[in-house]
Amino acid sequence: MKAAAKPVWKGPLGAVALMAGMFVASSNCVALDVIAAQTLARQSGCLECHSIYQKKAGPAWKDVAAKYHGGAAASQSLYSHVTTGRKARFDDGHEEDHPIVKTGDPKRIGNLVDWILALPVAAPVDVKAAETLARQSRCMKCHAVDVKKEGPAWKDVAAKYLGSVGADDRLYLHVTTGRKARFDDGHEEDHPIIKTGDRDRINNLVNWVLSLR
Repeated sequence: MKAAAKPVWKGPLGAVALMAGMFVASSNCVALDVIAAQTLARQSGCLECHSIYQKKAGPAWKDVAAKYHGGAAASQSLYSHVTTGRKARFDDGHEEDHPIVKTGDPKRIGNLVDWILALPVAAPVDVKAAETLARQSRCMKCHAVDVKKEGPAWKDVAAKYLGSVGADDRLYLHVTTGRKARFDDGHEEDHPIIKTGDRDRINNLVNWVLSLR
């Protein structure tokens, strides 16, 4: 009996499909690198139109994951979407070419795709890294996850921002620019600034806070 013929992949789209197929076969064996996925998303300008939980110009990534959930070719479809400039339709009906992710490294792209598709079932953040940064920045002096201290519980912060467009951007500014924080007795103080200049670590912290429910 002859062995089954191997598929022939022709042209650039065929190469993309082949690489995407390689990821489907291997991604289940490799743990997600959450911060690396968020780093590539930022470097590629994805955060201008998307966030994990809130709709911006484009859909929230949790809704993208829900759309693709259970799809046999989900990884290939999303991989092609971010690498080939497929059309994206906006709420007003117009279409634009979707920006292409800014790397040619199929492993980095596959990690980003797998991270998006894991939402919201898998943790969208590196919890240990977020907790470490919060501790180093002395956030725990005024905040806790479940209990109100001098500042609100972070689960209540997440509830406040739930469904709010641009929530991640506003919370990012809150922890990086020293905006005023109002206390129960009415006085205001400059909110302490997070103790890192690494935008990806800060984004990870912001997304962790917003993930708390």
